[in-house]
Amino acid sequence: MILSPIEWRNMSYLVLARKFRPQSFDEVVAQQHITDTLKNAIEKDRLAHAYLFCGPRGTGKTTTARIVAKCLNCQSFDSPTATPCGTCQSCVSIAQGNSPDVYEIDGASNRGIAEIQSLRESVQYAPQGRNKVFIIDEVHMLTKEAFNALLKTLEEPPRYVTFIFATTEPQKLPATIISRCQRYDFRRIPGNRIAEHIAKLAENEGLKLDSDASALIAHRADGGLRDSLSLLDQILAYSPKGELSADEVARILGILPLDAFDKIAEQILERNPVGALQELDRLLESGIDIAQVGDGLSEHFHGALKFSIGAEKEDLGEKEREIYTRIADEFPPEDLLRISKILVDMQSRLKYAAQPRYLFEESLIYLTNLETTASIRRAISRIDSGEYTAPQRVSAPKSSRPAQDDIEEPDEPEDNSPQGRLVREFAATRGEGKAEWISEAEVIPDEGRIILKFPHKLEYQVTKILNIKENLDALREAAEKIYGSNTAVKLIVEDPAEESKPKGDSGNDIPDQVMGLLKEFDAKLD
Repeated sequence: MILSPIEWRNMSYLVLARKFRPQSFDEVVAQQHITDTLKNAIEKDRLAHAYLFCGPRGTGKTTTARIVAKCLNCQSFDSPTATPCGTCQSCVSIAQGNSPDVYEIDGASNRGIAEIQSLRESVQYAPQGRNKVFIIDEVHMLTKEAFNALLKTLEEPPRYVTFIFATTEPQKLPATIISRCQRYDFRRIPGNRIAEHIAKLAENEGLKLDSDASALIAHRADGGLRDSLSLLDQILAYSPKGELSADEVARILGILPLDAFDKIAEQILERNPVGALQELDRLLESGIDIAQVGDGLSEHFHGALKFSIGAEKEDLGEKEREIYTRIADEFPPEDLLRISKILVDMQSRLKYAAQPRYLFEESLIYLTNLETTASIRRAISRIDSGEYTAPQRVSAPKSSRPAQDDIEEPDEPEDNSPQGRLVREFAATRGEGKAEWISEAEVIPDEGRIILKFPHKLEYQVTKILNIKENLDALREAAEKIYGSNTAVKLIVEDPAEESKPKGDSGNDIPDQVMGLLKEFDAKLD
């Protein structure tokens, strides 16, 4: 049996982006600031004759334009309505793209003055329904002459004509065009909204995605819902039924899973340059482009940095959150910021490097040998306290002496004070970076609890990082080991005025040097 073109089209597969295209304002995802305004304008009969829809790809610009066209021409109502029926002849023809009153023009392929002159002639003819709607997509692609030819018609169109322009680059439009339109800016769709939406659509199609898989697709879509639906189409073509994990989704889409970057990150955290290079070799030998590895690793540490300061994205999957938590426990935000900057700099240099692989390997070796902020602070503290002194020059002895390398230097004495032990106990579970902040606090015992009084410069670290439940629980457990069971912990930050108050204002006129000697010899003044 030979099928006609129409029968073949009816039997052919319809991609998800067209199958689930919103048909009313309520179905548009995450653009409520625009849909509410348009609904109110229609209900109050305050419709403009020209609209400019701006925003990233796949956020609903053309879809919203079609819905506006249905609102203006729905035959179930005697006047424009904010809730078109979707079943009348006008609504159905607009949804199918063959309405005689709705002209959809691609600005990229109809960009010349001849096409605009043809449009101006069409404007003069009355519509079959109530309104004639001209939707020009990618309007920024029109030529300067085409814009000039459109100006007069756009300024004073017939009462039955509505223009809707859609563009991803509004900065390329002439100011004379923008000033004649009502402008609406479409926002990137949040990752958590995309993840929820595609998980629901996948379930409708008989496929179950776990939370990490839907989060991975949402992340890959980069704020565009249409992009996520295209990815879901590709996944359904591979596995139309059943359940898929994030690793399987990554393999289907040909992208690197989160584990790939985490293995390199783990070698950096463990200061293992050989292991980091081996992980890089494994990825490159599997056919992954080195630029893709660089982009992914940079994004990985940038995500960990945002997570460590409490600014994590809403669309993080469970596995991603677990990995970022471990990295944030190992490194304070200062170190993650340094690593992220180094990787971003490497990214910008990779595309111009004569030997990109050498540059990547050298960057990994540098990162695995990077000093932590905590160790730098300890060294500075020891220098400030006078523990390190300048070596004195002496003349070489005439008699033979044992080589200097054979003499073992004594280990640095361990701080066994209650605060020193508290810092070590806390560092064992939450990392040295956070423990370093504890060492800068003043410990005040107070009837079954201890008060940690931090300098004002650590206000952000205390309120945003140490004050979260996981860190407070670890701190309380450490305090119970040092100060006894059921010891409570309270964190306070020193007032700036109190911190800047001169030492003499406290009523203690004893110089700091004298106080240091008294403490050293366990003495006191009468």
